[in-house]
Amino acid sequence: MADLSIKLDTTAVSRKLAAFRRQIPFVVAGAINDLAFQAMRAENAAMSDIFAHPRPFTQRAAQVEKRATKADLTAVVSLRDAQAKYLTPYETGGPHETPGKALLVPADVRLDQYGQLPKGAVKRLAARPDVFFGTVRGITGFWLRPPTLDTKGRPKGGRRGAMNSRLHQNTGLTLLLRVGQNKPVTKQLNFRRRAIDLVERKGADAIRGAMQKALATARP
Repeated sequence: MADLSIKLDTTAVSRKLAAFRRQIPFVVAGAINDLAFQAMRAENAAMSDIFAHPRPFTQRAAQVEKRATKADLTAVVSLRDAQAKYLTPYETGGPHETPGKALLVPADVRLDQYGQLPKGAVKRLAARPDVFFGTVRGITGFWLRPPTLDTKGRPKGGRRGAMNSRLHQNTGLTLLLRVGQNKPVTKQLNFRRRAIDLVERKGADAIRGAMQKALATARP
């Protein structure tokens, strides 16, 4: 029986493999960025589960601060600076972050649709001539003075109210905002844990998807 010799030309395959090898950093960067944006969306979506009626501002707290590139295979997902000021305690623990020197607790003031003080509410109260900040019978806060009466005995402005209806103490003043004691947060953001869990669950799928995309767009 004569010897059979078959030569297999692997030049084209080798060339494609070499080209794909050069694509690997792009593939990995693509997978990392895919996971980063998934993590960002998951973090923002979780705000509605953690907080009751969060503002849209809070629901846009997470961002992809840095994308991965072939030269630097690192992506960064973080809280935007403005939101991080008040959300960080929910991740690391500690007292609530207050915008001023004291924690102001609503007593008799209209809140917005999210159950919070409207923006600029404290400045507007401080500017009103019928409102003052002080301590009345041991309670410090913003107080509304009783109305002054016109010549016919009708109120010209302000309103009359009870300081503390439970104690039946009527001062003629209405407590609008009181200074409260800042307390530790009771909710947990789980920002890091949520991102880690997502990468563990979806990391392999992200790499697989990036490889398929690279193969589909590779030049012959």
